[in-house]
Amino acid sequence: MPKKNIYDPGDPGFTLAGSPFYLMAHADHKYHEDMDQVLVRRGMSKPVYRILTVLREHEPASIGTIATVALIKRPTVSRIVDRMLAQGLVTAQAGEDARITEVSLSAAGKAKLQELTPIVNRQFVRATQGISETELKTLVRTLQQIGENLSKSPIE
Repeated sequence: MPKKNIYDPGDPGFTLAGSPFYLMAHADHKYHEDMDQVLVRRGMSKPVYRILTVLREHEPASIGTIATVALIKRPTVSRIVDRMLAQGLVTAQAGEDARITEVSLSAAGKAKLQELTPIVNRQFVRATQGISETELKTLVRTLQQIGENLSKSPIE
């Protein structure tokens, strides 16, 4: 089993090919490159699809909540939600605090998600081919731990 040090950029044996962060970025890039092609053919962008999936789990949701969960900047989310409103994919109404807009999926948004989910599922199946459920659980736990670690105080 290789020593943990070779994964550390400060180690003389470090290479990009063995860097967990490079490999995560590479896998993410390939996933999104494929998803771009699939979604564009269906008149959908990745940010709109991501917001639809966020709303599937967190509805109604404020623009701030959507931005945080979708990993998209708040002003960008506001612009995308405006386009989604015009397309009939979402509805919006003032929340209890009138300064906060609550966004929900419309019937058309739910239908679009239902249409796209089997396609996205095929991408997931392809990406995880040859990976056991145990390995996938370990990967998810590891990525969650890395995210928690990086959410702590910055290094400088």
